[in-house]
Amino acid sequence: MVTGSTLLHLMPLSAFRADPTEPITAPSLADEGFVHCSPDVPTTLAVANALYRACDEPMVAVELDPSRLSAPVRWEAADPAPPPGVSSDVLFPHVYGPIERAAVIGLRYARRDVAGTYLSLETRSRTAEEFDLLPHPEGGWFRRTWASGVEVSRSAEVRPTATSIYFLLAPGRTSEWHTVASDELWFWHRGGPLTLSLGGTGERPGEEPGTVVLGGGAGQVPQAVVPGGTWQRATASATAETLVSCVVSPGFDFADFRTL
Repeated sequence: MVTGSTLLHLMPLSAFRADPTEPITAPSLADEGFVHCSPDVPTTLAVANALYRACDEPMVAVELDPSRLSAPVRWEAADPAPPPGVSSDVLFPHVYGPIERAAVIGLRYARRDVAGTYLSLETRSRTAEEFDLLPHPEGGWFRRTWASGVEVSRSAEVRPTATSIYFLLAPGRTSEWHTVASDELWFWHRGGPLTLSLGGTGERPGEEPGTVVLGGGAGQVPQAVVPGGTWQRATASATAETLVSCVVSPGFDFADFRTL
């Protein structure tokens, strides 16, 4: 749990993983003499939306125990101004030196919507850790596992002939209504059943969507196809997460992804 006794440092996931034996630094350490941190999750999200909307790679908030830092931490006003939505009274913790890895006590993964807005900072479940999954804009967690080396042209755009991902949905969670331009195959792997709601191909999902239940139980199926352009959403059971794979052909691209 993030409290006033911990700090959050926002950084690209690739930078966090680059060399786990080295302290964490930032360009600001050379330019300003300190590493920027934030006091809580809402402030960190405000910083992310003000400064990192254009960043294409996954971002994480590193949770720090200041008592484990050898460098001094000074609480100072934002210069020249705090990000939108943050009071000018809020002080920001600045770490005046490298951040030792021993000070890292947690990692939160930034969830964004399709437009790039940062929505939340979330910890991973054991399964998400096992398969190294990241937050998906529709909800749930995912990782691309394969893209065909054979390409096809479609509406002047080039796509792999097929792509696949792992997709994990936590207990009781429902993904956002969305459409994918291409046909999508869902394959159930483990966990509880997952209900796919299919809302037709209109401008919005139909009022009485059809359903398909993926799973290994009676009346459930281990795979299902969602035709391209069909509104869809997934709902996990109330008591168990669900791990599936999704194969899209022609291959998936976020340019072909639409939400309400």
